[in-house]
Amino acid sequence: MKFKETALMAAVFLGLILYYFFVDVPAEQRNKDEKERAEKILPLEMEEVVEFSLTRKGEPITLKRNTPQDWALTRPTSAQADSNEIETFLEEVISLKKTRVVEENPKDLSLYGLNNPFLKIHFKFADNTEEALLLGDESPMGGHLYFKRLSRPAVMMAATSHSRFEKSSYNFRDKTLLHFSAGSVTRIQITRDKHSLEMHKNEGDWVLSGEVEAQGDKDSIMNFLQSIQLTRVKEFVDENPESLEPYGLYSPKLKLVIENENGKTQTLIFGNPNEDKGYFCKINDSKNILLADTKLFNALSKKPVDFLDKTLLGFEEKEIIELSLRSNKQNIRLVRGNNEGWDIQSPILTAANLATVNSLLFDLKEARISEFVKISLDIPEAFGLDKPEKSFRLKMKNGKTWAVNFGNSNSNGQQVFANRTNESTVFLISNEVVGKLFRSLQDLRNNKLLEFASDEVSKIAIQTADQLFELHKDETEWSLETPQKMKTPHIGRDLVWALQSLEFSSIVTPPLADDLSGLNPPLFTIRLWDTDQKQIVTLRVGKFFDAEQEYMVQVENNPNQYLIKDKFIDSIPLKLEDFKP
Repeated sequence: MKFKETALMAAVFLGLILYYFFVDVPAEQRNKDEKERAEKILPLEMEEVVEFSLTRKGEPITLKRNTPQDWALTRPTSAQADSNEIETFLEEVISLKKTRVVEENPKDLSLYGLNNPFLKIHFKFADNTEEALLLGDESPMGGHLYFKRLSRPAVMMAATSHSRFEKSSYNFRDKTLLHFSAGSVTRIQITRDKHSLEMHKNEGDWVLSGEVEAQGDKDSIMNFLQSIQLTRVKEFVDENPESLEPYGLYSPKLKLVIENENGKTQTLIFGNPNEDKGYFCKINDSKNILLADTKLFNALSKKPVDFLDKTLLGFEEKEIIELSLRSNKQNIRLVRGNNEGWDIQSPILTAANLATVNSLLFDLKEARISEFVKISLDIPEAFGLDKPEKSFRLKMKNGKTWAVNFGNSNSNGQQVFANRTNESTVFLISNEVVGKLFRSLQDLRNNKLLEFASDEVSKIAIQTADQLFELHKDETEWSLETPQKMKTPHIGRDLVWALQSLEFSSIVTPPLADDLSGLNPPLFTIRLWDTDQKQIVTLRVGKFFDAEQEYMVQVENNPNQYLIKDKFIDSIPLKLEDFKP
């Protein structure tokens, strides 16, 4: 019995829930929708409207829906409409709510300005029905207008103003000057009296041709295209002009041609200015005369140098196989070696410092042109580019070369004139950028003095003038064996690391005599042995030069004498106390 009662109660409860969700809630929503609909001046749904006309003064403005998102202007002229503007206007009408019904059956509509209304909006709906809304005078108290539906006698009032409905055909017309996608444009041509310009895409990069042959700046060109794309018609001047002569369009001042990846072109020509309002223009083969903003004309009048790429050299680091730096002081040539390393080929044959070369390439990639000065190098001697003081050259795997020549300083001495080979433009580069690029031979060469693997060292001997220190490694642990035994777990490892890190500041040329170098006898000598007790390194440390804070050193079997900063040498233990934990 209890089970049946429980089941019955559950069924009743479930029935109440279903009734609430399927009967009460929809009914409540319907009542809410009906109430909102009853409050509206003109209850309609935007998608129901297929056509509407506005009659105020003169010829009506008529707009017709082509597709759900596309509208056309059909009167007073045929043209593409601004769908966003239309939907905003319709939303304005749909959202009108009556504050009250003024009179249910008025005898005299002139009292409300509805016999000769301020505006009449006539609607056609998808179900072939029609309706019209009349807008009358403003109420005496202000802030409200009188309304009347053509199919109903009642006069209503809503909180709004005439200004929100004062629309012309210009408001509803599509004012986009040129329809294109900036990303799909492959060619831009600007024809004008001076400095005509053509830009085209080549494998994703923009290139300027014609008066200037150079790499284009992708960002500048894309911003330029987007500014055209976003430009709106200021005024529709004449739909069917008798002549183009009054507008200066027979012999246009400027012509823009844009071509996309499918070969489709669009043309815009500019004629005379209309006082300070803008310029008369014409799109493609259309007859109508438009007025475009002066800002667009000025943007299209930019010089070719405004579109040039300010990247000094564009390249992929992995593609470079050779780089050369030439100056009045030295000529340095580096080539890529094995394992991504670099070798200096001249003025000496030696390994390059990989970190410095990578830093140099990074600075080169980041280098930017300060300013383009001249588009043609007709007088190179005026910039010191007939005999450049410095030049930088890259050679790529595909055989292509990039080079930059640097000439005289400009008037303020903060920048130098430069140009790229095979280009006619002259530009300015800051002294700071030039200084980063032209590293010295000392900076570029591998200054590591000793080459050995740390794990192969098993014995270290330091011989001073009066004492010998020997350290031995047992597996991974270091200890001092001579002159006394003690554990030195860190000193052995630190000493190996310090010797591996030795970098020379310069090579002494010509070498100094023994009495001047302090190498015979030396201040001290360090020797390293490997696990087979084979001697792998012998380093002699000589005189300390106080002015430069450098030591003279020499490696066995190498005739060169090197100078090393004291910070590398002073960490080497030379007294017994230095070895104690």
